[in-house]
Amino acid sequence: MALSLYDTASRKKVPFAPRQPGRAGIYTCGPTVYRYAHIGNLRTYLLTDLLVRTLRFAGFRTFAVQNITDMGHMHEEALDRVEDKVIAAARAAGKTGREIAEFFTEAFFRDCRRMHFLPADVYPKASAHVPEMIAIARELERKGAAYREGDYVYFDVTRAEGYGGLSGAQLGGGEAASRTDVSIHRHKRRPEDFTLWLPAEPGREFSWDSPWGRGWPGWHVECAAMAIKYLGPEFDIHAGGVDLRFPHHENSRAMAMTATGGRFASIWLHAAHLLVEGHKMSKSLKNEYTLDDLESRGVTPMEFRYYCMTLHYRTPMNFTWEGQAAASRAFSRLKEAVARPAAGGEADPEAADRFRRRFRDAVEDDLNLPRAIGVAHDTAHAGLPAGALRELASEWETVLGLELLAGAGEAAPVPPEVKELAARRESARRAKDFAEADALRAKIRESGFEVTDSGNGPARLRKL
Repeated sequence: MALSLYDTASRKKVPFAPRQPGRAGIYTCGPTVYRYAHIGNLRTYLLTDLLVRTLRFAGFRTFAVQNITDMGHMHEEALDRVEDKVIAAARAAGKTGREIAEFFTEAFFRDCRRMHFLPADVYPKASAHVPEMIAIARELERKGAAYREGDYVYFDVTRAEGYGGLSGAQLGGGEAASRTDVSIHRHKRRPEDFTLWLPAEPGREFSWDSPWGRGWPGWHVECAAMAIKYLGPEFDIHAGGVDLRFPHHENSRAMAMTATGGRFASIWLHAAHLLVEGHKMSKSLKNEYTLDDLESRGVTPMEFRYYCMTLHYRTPMNFTWEGQAAASRAFSRLKEAVARPAAGGEADPEAADRFRRRFRDAVEDDLNLPRAIGVAHDTAHAGLPAGALRELASEWETVLGLELLAGAGEAAPVPPEVKELAARRESARRAKDFAEADALRAKIRESGFEVTDSGNGPARLRKL
């Protein structure tokens, strides 16, 4: 069975056929770093982790890009003045926007490590790519697809061929197509048009010079610019939460395709919403749980990861403490069965191969992790010899990322030179030299090992 994925744009499963044979280019909308990531955010980012793991499991090389929106976007509510979320949080904390963005960026990376998310190859920061955003806006202006009203530059959505094809949005519906278009933007030609450039109000920390004056880019142009810079005008997969399908993804797609003439992303993947006890997460309900909140209730990140994987990524998830407790018990039973398998008879290669095929068929069917988890449980209780079971668990762990084999036997020996690379990487990470740390991680991977950071202990090395 070949890998198939559900493409939001075409509303159907499609075979994955990368533009470059054997290599997959992936872009994921990353965090806006003005607060801690909550469990709904993490469920969305889990989609990309499972995608990358499955692609590698299926034999593809991957190049993954996940942006960091460190200059923020506008409040969704209409405001009496233009105010950035990062800046608002900085004011409350008595720090600059840049300081608070850096703090929450590191907090995000710590959560990713605790969730065992494989790191992206590039984490571009929006604030470092404003020239690319200006270049897109100028190209759209040159093509007559952008217009200026006062100090604002808008994208004319009627110039985007097939606008609405991703989300189903209809032009003329009267719905403002941008979170950054608050009520003070009175000069748009139609409600669906959205900002490419906004003027900077006095004292605004995040602002840049441009052909249109001092200002800052609209939200939607951020991801388009960074995706094109690192993946080109056409790439394989764009992933994110279903809440971003409109307006953000629709608008990013429209402007990118109009500016470059390329297809932009071939496949669009969207993770469904996560509710808590049937309600949307909100500060007023005090249900915006973080990983720290879960750990304070005795739930480990791996138990939460397992809980998420019992539902398909396109299925809305209703997080409940009872559901989490049941998932934690099932996860414990699975780990126990792998660590101490039932006594089996002679090795049966055909039986092991049947389980191997069932698992591969599950994950290659649009990342059907619930079915794959079921295969893992069936295998763990099928009476296979310990060696055969652990061999399968080791293969599947590359997709599941659940530490199934922790405590289940001796780990593969780590050569001294790889340990040295890991020690140098840890020193670089503690010194916040993340470029050096990422380069050393790549060298470790080239040596056949994966390094995983622990939230409260030394990094672990695992044979790939």
